[in-house]
Amino acid sequence: FWLKLPSQAPPPPPPFPKAPAAMAEAPESERLLGESGLPEVSEEERAKSASEAKIMLAVLMTAPRLLGFGVAFAIFWLGDKKSYKDQIGFLTEKHLGFLYLSAVVFSAMVQWLNAFPMFYKSQLNIKGNLRANMTFFKMNTKETIMGKSMPFVVMEEDGLVGEYNRANRSLFHFNENMGGVLACLLLSGFVFPLPVFICAVIFAAGRVIHQVGYAVGYGKHAPGFMLAVLTTATLEGLVTVAAASSFGAF
Repeated sequence: FWLKLPSQAPPPPPPFPKAPAAMAEAPESERLLGESGLPEVSEEERAKSASEAKIMLAVLMTAPRLLGFGVAFAIFWLGDKKSYKDQIGFLTEKHLGFLYLSAVVFSAMVQWLNAFPMFYKSQLNIKGNLRANMTFFKMNTKETIMGKSMPFVVMEEDGLVGEYNRANRSLFHFNENMGGVLACLLLSGFVFPLPVFICAVIFAAGRVIHQVGYAVGYGKHAPGFMLAVLTTATLEGLVTVAAASSFGAF
């Protein structure tokens, strides 16, 4: 019998599939993730980040506080000074100056407890939405994937679940910082009722902006964060001014 040869050559095999667009367009911070699921950082980079973090901590603990005290002193000096002095007179009579200073110490402690983990966070060199993770978990098992340890477990950051996670992260951030704010809000409000009300409104707006922005993506929360930090520092400054004035400083 005869074999009929095809009149045309067989079609070429299909091209090798390209990488998904999401992977091709992934930011550098995601493309450089190591086997642990976190960025690979050299010892030199880690040491440099640690040095920079120390400076950043010093700035965070001093710059907003100095600015807040300046704003508070301007409120005291340029505002309804007679009314403020009348209220401060009660603090002097009842020897409450140290109570007010205690609130300042407590507020500073709250800020330090929130800022200190950034010393280690900066050394991890994590970027973008990955920074929303407060903790990194691991599987408590000796099993491996292709001979390699399993990566850390992180929050989902994509889609609706990612937005939900970051919105809740903003809520936790508020919980972490509210102690000092609440103490200074109540004590400073006794002496400076109207300025404290204005600070409370700005602080509340800042927290809302922080949460809505954080849900959209890391970095969008920055304006709300700045409002919250500045109003917190101003409230602390008002408490400091009231305490100093009760001791006769001005």
